[in-house]
Amino acid sequence: MKRPSPRSLSLAAAIALAGAASCAALTPTEWQHRQALVVAAPGLVRVELPAASFDSGSPRQEDFRILDPSGRETAILVDRPPIPLAQIVHPAAFEVRVGSGTTQILITTGSTEKLSSLTLETPAPFFLRAARIEVSETGSSWTTLDEGVPLFREWGAERLSLALGGHLAAFVRVSVTDSRDAPLPFTGAWISAEAAPAPASVPVGSRITGRDEFAGETVLTLMLDGRNLPVSAIDFETKDPLFMRRVTVSVREMKDAVPGERVIGSGTIFRVALDGAKAREQLELPFVVSPATRELLIHIHNADSQPLAIDDVKLREWPVSLLFVAPVAGAYSLLSGNPQAMAPQYDLAGFAGEMRGANAAEVTPGPIEDTPNYQPPQSLGTPPMPDVPLSGAPLDATAWTLRRTVQITAPGVQELEMDLGVLSKARFDYGDLRLLHGGNQIPYVLEEPSLARSLSIVPEAAPDPKRPSVSIWKVQLPKAGLPVRSIVLTSTTTLFERQFRVYEKRTAQDGGSFEDTLASGAWSRTPTPGAPENRVVALPDRTNSDTLWIETDNGDNPAIALGAVQVVYPVVRMVFKVADTDGFTLALGNKDANPPRYDLGLVAGRLLTSARNVAHLGAEEASTASANPFASLNGGVVFWGALALVVMVLLVVVAKLLPKPKN
Repeated sequence: MKRPSPRSLSLAAAIALAGAASCAALTPTEWQHRQALVVAAPGLVRVELPAASFDSGSPRQEDFRILDPSGRETAILVDRPPIPLAQIVHPAAFEVRVGSGTTQILITTGSTEKLSSLTLETPAPFFLRAARIEVSETGSSWTTLDEGVPLFREWGAERLSLALGGHLAAFVRVSVTDSRDAPLPFTGAWISAEAAPAPASVPVGSRITGRDEFAGETVLTLMLDGRNLPVSAIDFETKDPLFMRRVTVSVREMKDAVPGERVIGSGTIFRVALDGAKAREQLELPFVVSPATRELLIHIHNADSQPLAIDDVKLREWPVSLLFVAPVAGAYSLLSGNPQAMAPQYDLAGFAGEMRGANAAEVTPGPIEDTPNYQPPQSLGTPPMPDVPLSGAPLDATAWTLRRTVQITAPGVQELEMDLGVLSKARFDYGDLRLLHGGNQIPYVLEEPSLARSLSIVPEAAPDPKRPSVSIWKVQLPKAGLPVRSIVLTSTTTLFERQFRVYEKRTAQDGGSFEDTLASGAWSRTPTPGAPENRVVALPDRTNSDTLWIETDNGDNPAIALGAVQVVYPVVRMVFKVADTDGFTLALGNKDANPPRYDLGLVAGRLLTSARNVAHLGAEEASTASANPFASLNGGVVFWGALALVVMVLLVVVAKLLPKPKN
């Protein structure tokens, strides 16, 4: 007679334990959502969770509960496979030999494990090289694993890891081609042993809902089918033949009452072909995270390169499911949507290993349904937060001198970006901005992300005959008072070293003029491949005029050729919610206004992480100052001006009343 295996005995014990277990009584009406589970036969069941299930519950599925056909709670196990971690192996020896056109790196691994990859270390900031990878057990007979493999580091994008394919190797040899450039200074390496295989991932429903081009980066807005999805990787689709890009993935959040973004993943994507080898590519960005929002922001950092033509972005999901032992067949229910519920502690967790490896009947939950007679729990906290308010207090906006119409295409949460007209005329802290509708303020959250836009302006040469060795250029800005974050200087001259200065010409209180230096420093360029071609100049404050001046002393050298100047300014947005689409106005231009304070801040996190429509500012700009010629003057000037006018009128009247002298 065949004896049962230990695994079978453990699983049988788990089934018996589940059948005999008595879970603490719960109140099903405190869970907002439920899904039907149809179990055809008793035994071990695996519940494959769709996006709607993740979206309806807590971030780590702490509030998930299963009720059996009689309405009793059934013990469950959230099966979240652990992330395989590779063991790091520090080489026993590391040797670099610089030869004619090749740098050879010889590594003694000191390991008997199967090796996954080798990662080199170098302080070099910019490079692009091809490498050949060889392995050996003896150090005399070598096997080539690959050649023409790209190694690079450029503007944050880098690739220094080389695949070893799970080989056993006492020695690894890497040959890096240096035929056109100076040898790279390799300083060390580390090796990853082969990890356990990762579980197969599954596709996640998502779509690109927005693409914005900013200064040096592309931002894609990716909308997921649900919140809390256990994302494991992002795959990019593009037909661009050659590129290297650093990519960061972030979510919007509130931190210390300030809206911002939190980076949840980063890496490099590339497609490169070197030394006649076939093109190599890495279009997958792996990371495991469960974002609490439906929206991901994907930042593709382009530096000075043209934006990539991204055709599609696809997500994959870490396989998270539920396991439970069904004592009988019948209609079960999956409960979710109780943010106050703590993660349950079931005895069943002690049999997690046996349950994960055993055969289980797979069940897919039915659609999300509202729980009848839902009553949110009150004893453990406050009631659910109210919806975002749509209207604020009335406002007498006569002191706000400027108006812009706001164009809204659909009700809901809106994102309104301030244009150059608003940025140049609004107060430095943007505390004078008010959104109005029917005489009432519309509450908003001001969002200042770390994004920027840029203007390309061709400078105009303005030589000074008194200083022939000095090159001077005039940069005409579209508006005075712009909050310029930085300017980017470009030149077609390939070899030079200069000191430069950026300044404004301003009028002093005595009526004279002076030069206000905004920035100065060194700028050099060499024809070395990978060396920076541009000079980024940070400016300290908002501009006062509509003209910037740039000058440099050439000494006894030929004048450099200054190309188009990129003027970089920040992105500032209003985020708000409306139920209507007409009659909205943006008011600004009140230097004495206090910054607004809205109760909206209590639910700002919900507002910022909601799907947004894009609103736009109207082209027209009306000034209420046109109806009042004294609107731009302060009270003292108006008073003394009016008093002087009254005195002059009285003098004229008195002069007419005095008797005329006789001839």
